[in-house]
Amino acid sequence: MPLGGCLLVPVFGAINERLMKWYSVLVGFATAALTLALISAANGQEIGALYWIPGIDATFGLQLTGVGMYVAAIAGCIGSLAVLYSIRYMEDLEKEYPPTRYYFLTLLFIGSMIALALADSFLVLYVFWEIIGFCSFALIAYEYKRAKARQAGTKAFIVTRFGDIGLLVGVAVLWSAMRNLGAEDPFSIRATIQAAVAGQIPYHLLAIAGAGFLAGAVGKSAQFPLHVWLPDAMEAPTTISALIHAATLVNAGIYLCVRTLPMFAAISWWLPALAWIGAISALLAALLALVEKDLKRVLAFSTISQLGYMMAAVGAASVFASQFHLMNHAIFKALLFLCAGSVIHATHTRNMYDMGGLKRSMPVTHLAFLIGTMALAGIPLFNGFWSKDAIFEALSASGQIGPLVLLIITALLTAVYSWRMYWLTFQAEPRTEADAHESPWQMTVPLGLLAAGTLFSWLHVGAYSTNLGKLLSHHVVPVVELGELWHHTFASPLILVGLAVVAIFVWLGVQWGRRGAPVPEGPQMWADLVTDTKGFFDWVWGFWVVLMRAVASVLSLFQTGDLNYNSLWLAIGFIAVLLMFLGWG
Repeated sequence: MPLGGCLLVPVFGAINERLMKWYSVLVGFATAALTLALISAANGQEIGALYWIPGIDATFGLQLTGVGMYVAAIAGCIGSLAVLYSIRYMEDLEKEYPPTRYYFLTLLFIGSMIALALADSFLVLYVFWEIIGFCSFALIAYEYKRAKARQAGTKAFIVTRFGDIGLLVGVAVLWSAMRNLGAEDPFSIRATIQAAVAGQIPYHLLAIAGAGFLAGAVGKSAQFPLHVWLPDAMEAPTTISALIHAATLVNAGIYLCVRTLPMFAAISWWLPALAWIGAISALLAALLALVEKDLKRVLAFSTISQLGYMMAAVGAASVFASQFHLMNHAIFKALLFLCAGSVIHATHTRNMYDMGGLKRSMPVTHLAFLIGTMALAGIPLFNGFWSKDAIFEALSASGQIGPLVLLIITALLTAVYSWRMYWLTFQAEPRTEADAHESPWQMTVPLGLLAAGTLFSWLHVGAYSTNLGKLLSHHVVPVVELGELWHHTFASPLILVGLAVVAIFVWLGVQWGRRGAPVPEGPQMWADLVTDTKGFFDWVWGFWVVLMRAVASVLSLFQTGDLNYNSLWLAIGFIAVLLMFLGWG
């Protein structure tokens, strides 16, 4: 629906721009309805459309797995709300940037993520993996007349390339191994997993592929040390930020790890690497969020941190905990980003120290943002609380104590930076000169729907866990009923983490309420470190890029494009090799 629908966007745009926008909304909501309807059909049914490439045995296969269907439904549902929200939010930008390109790329983005989630072929998965990377680049740099937007889009594209090359190597290694086994379709995900579990793929090839897939996931899901692109991606329109952070791009890396978990679980280092990378990413991003002034960048750091929770859960071999948090996070993070868009739309600034007191002028946005904040921090009974606790339990049960400790510390830091974000934006006295007012219904309706999802999505846990495990080859996902979730959560000693978060909220609220002034900005040195370097890592990657450019400049001296020079160097090389062999002889 969205892949075909995006092709007609320019047609409707040529007829009437308003018609084109509402056509895009219609395609978005039709997509959402279809992805939700397909969840009940997630029984392993194959949809086989033959796909032939000369010299390569490959099929274009779709498979309705439980894991894939929920990722597709998240992309479809949140994508549809983002498209509706765009109708009013993008009005100011449309004066300078015609909207046809925006709606075309947005529908292509959503459709490509759904195709990636449903693919039963590593070749097809890789193709759509690259398409969503292109869409993110084009949409982050949507305001191409602004240098910061162009630089952010380019940075996202280049940094994620490091991971994408790893994934390409992994796919090539698995394809070669399956070809040697005489597989009918060497790219088949299901057949490759079966061969790996049966021990038919040599361990060293599986280890190389596992490293490549891990690199791909780290890049797309903005994990340490490839996390530096995501905060800068906030130069995108806020609707696109919501898509990237909640519904599409960053979920792809986590999904890839979960989909291939049965294949790589036998590699001794793979699961611990996931757990530690996720935990370090979560803690680092939480520390950086503590002193960030930009509302959207705080949310970006929180996305890195929450994805770290999900990756650590995969490292604990818990598909349920990882994907349960992926679903809950998608809902409350989309809510927070769209609330941030509403605030920015009203105040014309992203600096939280220039906001304040907005709860009176923006009551709907205020309530929705408060609900999202509670979920992000893990306040009991909000959806983020349940899935975070499931991740803690999974790490504890798997004996991953080090990552568990880091994530518990992260949970406490999350309570501080999320409450700080809310307080600076909506509490105390107004610090903005703008005439702030509530957003129009096209923007507040998505907020209401996502707020309801944040409050009640965890009640769906029984059906969710049942559907999640369908056709996840060689890995059993336990069915968790609502009563069982309630009992295990509140009977566990780890419930103390949730209670500590509540205590932090209460204490900080009392302290900041008495002060009646903006929250302290934090140590200037640390704040500068966050703003300028994302924790030194911009310096590290900048040095690497400069080094590579220097090497390329030297090598370019030998690539003149002049046939005479090339022939000369070829002759010199041939003589050198000949003399070498004569010397050995």
